[in-house]
Amino acid sequence: MIKRIAVLNADGALCQALARAAEGHDAIIVAVPPGEAPPPGAVVLAAGSAPAEAALDAARAAGAEPEGVLVLLADAIACREGIPEGASERVRRYALRFARALGLSPEEQFSLERAALLRDIGKIRIPNEILLKKSVLDYDEWTLLQSHAALGAELLAERGICRDVLDAVRYHHECYDGDGYPDHLEKDAIPLPARIMKILDVYCAMTSPRHYRPTHCTHEDAVVHLKNERGKHFDPHLTDVFIEARIGMGAE
Repeated sequence: MIKRIAVLNADGALCQALARAAEGHDAIIVAVPPGEAPPPGAVVLAAGSAPAEAALDAARAAGAEPEGVLVLLADAIACREGIPEGASERVRRYALRFARALGLSPEEQFSLERAALLRDIGKIRIPNEILLKKSVLDYDEWTLLQSHAALGAELLAERGICRDVLDAVRYHHECYDGDGYPDHLEKDAIPLPARIMKILDVYCAMTSPRHYRPTHCTHEDAVVHLKNERGKHFDPHLTDVFIEARIGMGAE
């Protein structure tokens, strides 16, 4: 059955990007201008400053086939930051490669893929003036931006969806040496999915465009960074597996 995805507060460029992302998912994108109601029977996604609750309810409303909606939701979050189309799917592919290289079970592989899509779900509660700020954030702004990890886990838990990814979402910015956030966990106290996602998140951020910098790194430059932070920001064993398995290389 074809689903109608009503996107609240979306501009034309975002809707076009989501329409391309929806290809193959039996979904039709419907732009809903500010102040207007979504069409009857549509699954609702929120864009820009629309309520976060509407976006989260979309995943729950998708019923037995939520994965396509999760991809659309992840793309909506990425598009808000000007991250190129397809970036979310790229992180998910790398997550699956990484999980297989680690010998994780099919269930763990599936959870890691979903965590890759939902890791930044909390950013829908971060104001644009902070999320998109190009100058240096002050202390209070940086603290609010950091809260997206805990917010994301709380939002998912409140709605009872994707409970298998809560640890990865909450702790994917923790550092192996305890210098991360939100809880300053270290080493094996950080759940394995979060330690995996930490590497994926940093690698993919370094090797793709971002609004706050004009260029991005090559695979080789990113690997140098991973090696330099091995045992500090990143789990040393997982870092070795990521590099040796050439997760970021090969067919896109």
